Amino acid sequence: MPGNRQLKNRTAVDPPDGGWGWVVALAGSGILASTFGIIHSSGVFFVPWREQFVGASAAEVALVSTMVMGITNLAAPIASSLGGKFGFRPVIMAGGVLAATGYCLSWFATHISHLYITVGCLVGFGSSLSVTNILVCLGRYFTTKRLRANSISTLGGSLGAFAFPPLFQLLIDEYGTKGALLIAGGIILHVVPLGALVRPIHLKAEATSITNLRKQSVFPDDNTLSVEIQDKGTHGCFYGCSMRKRFLSVLDVSLLKEPSLLIFLISVGFVASNRQASNIYLIPRAKFLGIDDYPAAFLMSIVGILGMFGRGIAGVLPEWEKYRRIDQYGTVAVLMGFMMMLVPLAVSYGSMVAYSVVIGLLFGALIPLTITTVSDLVEIERLPSAMGLRMFVQGVATLAGPAVSGALRDVTGSYDATFLLGGACVLFGGLIPFSLHMRVFTQYKVKQTNKQTKEDIMDDTGMVDTAALNDNEPAPPDRPMIVTKETSL
Repeated sequence: MPGNRQLKNRTAVDPPDGGWGWVVALAGSGILASTFGIIHSSGVFFVPWREQFVGASAAEVALVSTMVMGITNLAAPIASSLGGKFGFRPVIMAGGVLAATGYCLSWFATHISHLYITVGCLVGFGSSLSVTNILVCLGRYFTTKRLRANSISTLGGSLGAFAFPPLFQLLIDEYGTKGALLIAGGIILHVVPLGALVRPIHLKAEATSITNLRKQSVFPDDNTLSVEIQDKGTHGCFYGCSMRKRFLSVLDVSLLKEPSLLIFLISVGFVASNRQASNIYLIPRAKFLGIDDYPAAFLMSIVGILGMFGRGIAGVLPEWEKYRRIDQYGTVAVLMGFMMMLVPLAVSYGSMVAYSVVIGLLFGALIPLTITTVSDLVEIERLPSAMGLRMFVQGVATLAGPAVSGALRDVTGSYDATFLLGGACVLFGGLIPFSLHMRVFTQYKVKQTNKQTKEDIMDDTGMVDTAALNDNEPAPPDRPMIVTKETSL
């Protein structure tokens, strides 16, 4: 097959940790600006959609933003599977075309449910194809500089969130919601040339995995090898695999056996369920309190521009021995949840601006820390699976959280209850990662480390290698240890 020949002729390399990777990071910044920048502007459309689709409740209108974010995350395992089979570059470009098609088809919407299909499903799935695969590519290009690269790429989301809300308010005033969505389709079509900058890279870790399986194979031909790779649960299947097997390979549920990743995913679920509350309800709440359209839209611009600074700060944060990335992620989530619970006190425009400044900084720092924490908890060859699981959990939570918040708005007639519930969920999710410092997890880590050390000192005949024993004698830990890829199970 052509894919086989391309793979064999490609030189296996270590992650370059720079070089063309910085171009990929900048391309990722543009992709996230085009996708999440528009999605984060959904609050501008909230009131006009309620006026356009007469009789639509707040929960029904909020479901549009909920679906696009939820499907973007839920479809991540499928998106990464398609990227592994057909190549990351073409799948990213196809995602841009699909998302642009969804926005353009929204011109013909006559009922709010039509937007569930065009914006929710088509834009959501197209965004998933683009965003998931660009994030996986960054994880393949970088190791020690991964957080910095993720911060650069996610800066685009903040830049879009800063520029697009007032832009779309102007477009809605000039062309209505239909014209604004049509222009949004043209904006997100820029994902196509940006995706073309993603150069394929073949890593030595993947090449080693394939070589080892070929040695174990009785029939070392490409077709048999591809099936064996799937059966053995590795993630290096590049050719000859059915889509069903590729999907099951990418959605590797065996990762859930690792306590650190499982606890992190539970935390992500609580945080993701309501972290979008500001993007959806901040502008409608400001208008509800009598703030004019453009000053209200500017609140999200403040969140966006401060998000850029938050991402930049997160990119230069050092990792201390007793305060690792997962702890930094938990701290930021706790602070964000606490701030959201203070929203009912913000009744003047000045207090809303102050809230937007703080929440922008925290939201900006949370995104790269979330992505980098996933990369730190697993080996690089298992990163697509872990990234897919993380985005899948986020998708489920994102679908559930805003729908409940919208229902609370309809029942109470106020947006305060939505921020109180959302802040409580985010705060609780931020506290969960700190449970990894409990003794039960540190003892489990020591047990697994000793087991791995015993396996490392056994030679090929099953006898103990004395030299290796002396070199690998484990020492008791002098501090609680978080299980990351450097201290893997």
